[in-house]
Amino acid sequence: MDEITFTTALEHIIARDRSAESYAEYACFRADDMDAIVEVIRKTLTSIPSAFGSCVMVSTGLIAALRARGIPGIVVLGDLLINGGYVFQCVENIPVPTYDGEVIDRVWDGHAWAMVGGYIMDLSLFRSAYAIDHPSRLKSYILDNFGTGRGALISTLQQLPTGMTFVPRYALDDSRICGVLQGLSAQSKSLRGHSK
Repeated sequence: MDEITFTTALEHIIARDRSAESYAEYACFRADDMDAIVEVIRKTLTSIPSAFGSCVMVSTGLIAALRARGIPGIVVLGDLLINGGYVFQCVENIPVPTYDGEVIDRVWDGHAWAMVGGYIMDLSLFRSAYAIDHPSRLKSYILDNFGTGRGALISTLQQLPTGMTFVPRYALDDSRICGVLQGLSAQSKSLRGHSK
């Protein structure tokens, strides 16, 4: 996906799923202080347990932490393709509970990443690849292009490694972000309870 198509799609998606004001805030922000962002990324990676398929929780946790520092960001849901083949394909947005206390137990097969100041920030890509215990397109690509022990992919669209394509489909609105953060909090409490 070329930069113009990606940017146009992202503008439409953010305006549709969040608001035009949200897109304007996102588009105006320049990530001049990457040190502050990298610090938040490191803290997010250490505070959320590593697991395959945790992209929504990790990306939402990152955006919440960045927003707490006044850094506007968006959680984007979409497809991830490696060398033209789907690794994750997003066919719908994250479902929203219809009543208080509803637990939604469904499989969601898309991918989530954070966008800040024109940067793609994917904190779950390496975790997911390293967690796969069988041959896979994602694992092979990550090991061949990055090796082991990596934590986060931070890249502009133009700097993405050859063969890696992010396709935006949805942006999380505040109600979905709140729901994901509640789930993250519950997961954290559960893990702390098991470690006693």
